[in-house]
Amino acid sequence: MSKTIFKKIFAVMLALTMILALVFTTSCSLFGGKDDDGNGGNGGDKNAADQSFVDELGGVSETFEGAVSAESYASANEAAQEFVKNEIAGEATASIKAVEPIQKFTPSNVDIEIPADILAGADSIEKLEVTYELYEGSAYGLASSSSSQKTVVVYVIKIELNYKYYTPAPITGETITKTYYDSVFNDEKYENCTFESTITADASLEASGQGISMTMTMDMSVTQLIKHSEGKVYLEQISSVTTTMSYNGQSETESQNTSIYAYMEEVDGNIICYVKQNANDNWMRGSLYSIGFSSVEELRPFYDQYLDYTYFTKTSYGFALEDENAQQYFNQAFADVMSQLGAMLDMDAMEVDMTAKYYVSEGVLSGMQTDADVAISMNESGVSMTLDETVKAVTTCKNYGTTVIERPNVD
Repeated sequence: MSKTIFKKIFAVMLALTMILALVFTTSCSLFGGKDDDGNGGNGGDKNAADQSFVDELGGVSETFEGAVSAESYASANEAAQEFVKNEIAGEATASIKAVEPIQKFTPSNVDIEIPADILAGADSIEKLEVTYELYEGSAYGLASSSSSQKTVVVYVIKIELNYKYYTPAPITGETITKTYYDSVFNDEKYENCTFESTITADASLEASGQGISMTMTMDMSVTQLIKHSEGKVYLEQISSVTTTMSYNGQSETESQNTSIYAYMEEVDGNIICYVKQNANDNWMRGSLYSIGFSSVEELRPFYDQYLDYTYFTKTSYGFALEDENAQQYFNQAFADVMSQLGAMLDMDAMEVDMTAKYYVSEGVLSGMQTDADVAISMNESGVSMTLDETVKAVTTCKNYGTTVIERPNVD
């Protein structure tokens, strides 16, 4: 087994580590913390709130009180069916088995609380029960493995000749709906905000073949600050990677530290970018491409990170991944690299221990925490490898509507 092969393996490990870190930063999982009562430990509930983190965010709160469908339908029956397809099914296909009317109400005596502005102009509200089945989800979707019949109660609001389904606020312990998910990730809410993240990753790799064994360890940390305000973006990113490789009785350690600073503003419809490599350097005209991006939109929090909302369960602080969904979530988020490295990765031998928490404040995603342990088996050129990795990330998104970016001395 040559050192060249081992360095190739290392390159793969580094790529995996970086992708894992990025995936988990946007997915926001949780490690340990305090109980909801503020005491240390989580009482065995990995989805319990980290109260110290909640305090750091200034508390958690929801603004979503329910919504009606944007589309109108010809009947209450059709509207109820579309609720299941649009709000519950996710990437699965919903097969409607039955729709049974339960009761009809006037706007003044409906048996659930619906905001008055939603009921304005309503003639009646009908309560229906829909029996459905989900099947053939995405390749990595949760619903692809579930085909048992389920039922859900749907409220349909009649306004003149039109029918619209009502999506209530999600209940703690139940799967969130698409409308709620979209309200939290409404892109317009992130046009003015301050996004900060810290990622740490520890990885160890063992490889053996042709009578030779090698080991490698890697420690990585990345901190990032991104501000958005009035057509301007400011970015700081500082990273460090230290690797130690033991081969044929010898050890070799390498360290790499990098930093990127960027300032962007829109001038006459064009994005002007200035960059520098160190805090004390002078600003120079540059390009988004030079710092690893192709558009300003990519710098916006949670850009292009839509995942199937059916993975997530409502909690008292926002929503979270249940244990049974974590592997499926990981597979979807990691799908691209899986396909690229599929020949090397032993998918059946990969293990993921992951939990995730999304903290919602004033109706927007304001805090995320990530903790994932991943074990992967690989084979390359007759060399067997095992990679064990722990990734932790803490992300906050604050100062919505109040973020100010001072133009640096770039002239």
